[in-house]
Amino acid sequence: MAGFSLGEWVLLTSQKGKKWLVKIEDAPYSCHLGTIHLTDVVGRSEGDVLETGTGAKLFLFRVSLEDYILNMKRQTQIIYPKDLAAMVFYADLHPGQTVLESGVGSGALSLCLLRAIGERGRLISVEKRPEFAALAMENVSRYFGGRPPSFELVIGDIQDFGLHCLVDRVFLDLPEPWHAVGPVSRLIREGGLLVSLSPNVGQVQWMWRELKACGFANVSTFEVLKRDWKVDELRARPFDRMVAHTGFIMVARKVQRQRPAAAAPEKAADPT
Repeated sequence: MAGFSLGEWVLLTSQKGKKWLVKIEDAPYSCHLGTIHLTDVVGRSEGDVLETGTGAKLFLFRVSLEDYILNMKRQTQIIYPKDLAAMVFYADLHPGQTVLESGVGSGALSLCLLRAIGERGRLISVEKRPEFAALAMENVSRYFGGRPPSFELVIGDIQDFGLHCLVDRVFLDLPEPWHAVGPVSRLIREGGLLVSLSPNVGQVQWMWRELKACGFANVSTFEVLKRDWKVDELRARPFDRMVAHTGFIMVARKVQRQRPAAAAPEKAADPT
């Protein structure tokens, strides 16, 4: 892979794992470990090392999607990476799919969806609040170096939203997602998957009822817990703190509505 260039983003990482997301430009950059000049990064390879003026070492890495999401601008709580990974996997996303998303927030889920569906796919994101939509577009464009052609961001209410085509997948990250189930049930193809994230179990119960009423089956609900471990030459033990409950993930599949059975014809009266 080519070396770093001006205008690119670089992840500076200390030997203890502290990270800084920095844009490479003709300027110095300072942190508690000292100062480097960012033009010294140009031409270097990923994994190379720079020394600050105090002699501290900083490793150079290209930015992973996790690094970017955890460091990007946000006005709302982002979906944690552990939940993002599970939502993308259990939705069975692959390149070329058409996906509808509502509740864009700062754009964390949008970034993951765009990476999964690729350039041949299409992501339609519906956000009710203009300030959230503007920030999400800024974060997405900043990561991809411009607005991806596969990304369409609409300011509006998903309950009033219409499309001229059916989508393969629907993702909901809303305070009251059950209000959106009926409207989006008409926009998703049969066999398509709906994925919703809710922090409270009461929301899950309302969602389950609405999903069942609107032609969805195989409804599953789960949460993802992540516990890191400290491993070195002398020990291997879990950290005292962990990323435990952050939300309930619901996955449901759209099925054909069952048509009511035709009433049996009445028997003719016995003439005898």
